[in-house]
Amino acid sequence: MKRYVALSSLFAVTLFGTGFSWPFPATNSCLQAKKIIMELPPQASEQKRNDAEKRVAELCPTGAPGRYLKALAFERSGNIDAAIQEYRETLALDPEFYPASGNLGLLHQQKGASEEAAVELSQGLKAGDPRYHGGLARILAQKDLHQLAVFHYTEALAAFPEDASLHGDLAVSYQALGQQQKAEDEYRKALAIQPGNARARLGLGALLLTRGETDKGVNELKQAAIADPKNKEVHRLLSEGYAKKGDQKSADYERMLAGITTAEKDAPKVDHMALAEQHRTAKDLDMAISEYRLRLAEEPTDAVAQQRLGDALVAVGREDEAMNYYRDAIRNKAENPQLHLNLAGIYERKALLDEAVVEYRQVLASTPDNVQARQRLADIYTLRGSFPQALEQYQELVKLTPTDAVAQLKLARAYVNAKNLDSAITAYQTAIKLDSESLDAHRELAGLLRKRNEMDQAAGEYQEVLRLKKDDQDARTALTAIYVKNKNYDALAKLLKEGVELAPTDSNAHYKLGLVYEFQKNYTAATDEYKEAVKLKADHAKALNAMGRVQMKDGHIAEAKESLEAARKADPELEEAQVLLSNIKDEFNPEPRSYRKHKSSSSKASKGSKAKKGKKGKKSKDSDDKPSKKSSKKKKSSKKKHKDD
Repeated sequence: MKRYVALSSLFAVTLFGTGFSWPFPATNSCLQAKKIIMELPPQASEQKRNDAEKRVAELCPTGAPGRYLKALAFERSGNIDAAIQEYRETLALDPEFYPASGNLGLLHQQKGASEEAAVELSQGLKAGDPRYHGGLARILAQKDLHQLAVFHYTEALAAFPEDASLHGDLAVSYQALGQQQKAEDEYRKALAIQPGNARARLGLGALLLTRGETDKGVNELKQAAIADPKNKEVHRLLSEGYAKKGDQKSADYERMLAGITTAEKDAPKVDHMALAEQHRTAKDLDMAISEYRLRLAEEPTDAVAQQRLGDALVAVGREDEAMNYYRDAIRNKAENPQLHLNLAGIYERKALLDEAVVEYRQVLASTPDNVQARQRLADIYTLRGSFPQALEQYQELVKLTPTDAVAQLKLARAYVNAKNLDSAITAYQTAIKLDSESLDAHRELAGLLRKRNEMDQAAGEYQEVLRLKKDDQDARTALTAIYVKNKNYDALAKLLKEGVELAPTDSNAHYKLGLVYEFQKNYTAATDEYKEAVKLKADHAKALNAMGRVQMKDGHIAEAKESLEAARKADPELEEAQVLLSNIKDEFNPEPRSYRKHKSSSSKASKGSKAKKGKKGKKSKDSDDKPSKKSSKKKKSSKKKHKDD
């Protein structure tokens, strides 16, 4: 009975001493394996990389480094989905395994999931791998955050100076920022490395045309057309180049290749402004742009034409030119909210946030109920860390759109940033009332309630998160911790059982569920889960140890010994298995320890006495007989004396 009490105590210490958090801390060998991966330079030779991976596999085959190697193998074989899953498993075991975050980000980017990619790549930067700078730079460039993109492209190029695509991408960002000379330099570097790079030829040709170097621009565009003959943008720019040179026949031919139909013009001149509006209505923006330009050639200070031309250029993605025309329109007294709003949008996309703030404020000065301007202004303030100003804007935004769940959610976040947690909770609850399916609102409210130690309410929100997204591991982990802290083991068992159903091949999931069943003294169910864990992973030391522990409680000593021996073999450093095995050995040997010790010492003494007798010989033997008789007499005398007393 005492042994079972000891086993129960040992299990309770295991369960609560660790805070019921899985997986358990990494061993020194796994830390060493992680260090090898973290210190492996991205430009390492294939031989050095193979040697490092072999060493990691020996040190920690089942921990985070081992899962990382498995993810690499899937990635190299082209199984992207399996690689993503393994990288996630690696991060579940070790959230600070930054190479796994970086590689996961690159795979997300490859699949078009730019938001997830940006998060993982930002974490991956801590690993020091320049590839992650290149991936993050491309995402930032797609979002028109070119100033940040330039920084990350530069970091990537420091490690990969011969990568033509990086030079070309950096040139595009420089061009978007208006740094034309730097853009030209990067395009030329790309072409020096890869002369047939059609994208670099196109970018350089367009840049030269913009700067008025028509002949050079046309030559570059011809090379781009040879490299990529089906690119309509190349032919469109060639058409513009030939038109500037006065070669109308070649211009018409290139327009045809670009898919642009040439409208027949009447001999008499027409109203270019009216014609431009017709083309704009017909969605023929290229022709509209041409007509607006002709109108401005006639009347350079026509603010309406400048604003409309800016709108058309934005629609075709030529924001640098549009920005200049919007500024010209403002200088020519074209004061209207839409003009400032359009210009503010360009500034924001180019990361010129101070200028964007000025323009959004101009919009709100004349139209305070402009929802778009107020929301964008609030978002910029949040991005810059100006939380009081952001909160003020979100409060006004909610007044304008009281039924907008997204606005309420952003207001809640603003209250959190301002440390006004009570108001944040109220705003989150309002957002949930407006949209009960808002996953972010439930998740963020749950986290806030948990920090305030309001565990029951937090548990309810985490349950809502799992209702909306069953495989949300963060919510499942947090809810597990709450159930353990509240000692709600029935709910914990149900939660972990759902986890097993979601991931039936996850040996750790079965092991965790077994621990809860064991704590509830449901030993049969616990044993079944431990067996399933071992079935999925034969060397699962903790599951083998736990199964042996339960078998001891059920009195199946022989089976327990077999399980514990297997656990010790799987992990020689597992102390509990050693302790339980020693208990089993003591029980199989019924002889008390104190008696064995006495018997042993007596035996040694007897042997020593015999050895002495053997050395004395016959004379010694005779002499020994006499003392023995005297000793016998003394004993009799002692007995008689004792009787008299």
